[in-house]
Amino acid sequence: MEDDTTFAALAEVLKPMNTTKDIADRCGIKEGTLAYWRGAGIGPKFVKVGRTVMYPKEPMIAYFKEHLYQSTCEYEGKESA
Repeated sequence: MEDDTTFAALAEVLKPMNTTKDIADRCGIKEGTLAYWRGAGIGPKFVKVGRTVMYPKEPMIAYFKEHLYQSTCEYEGKESA
């Protein structure tokens, strides 16, 4: 299955713990977007160590899997539920 291959590839490039820069570099999500998501409570789970925000690998992969949609109407239906 293509999705499994994609997530396996992501698992290989992510470290056990990733900074916002790591996620930006490896996943193409801007650091500002990650900061916005954290503030809005809509992004992936993270750990804060002092001032440093870290994203564990497994919750990042789980976040992407939870947000995998076939169409925009599927996404809209999930968000309103």
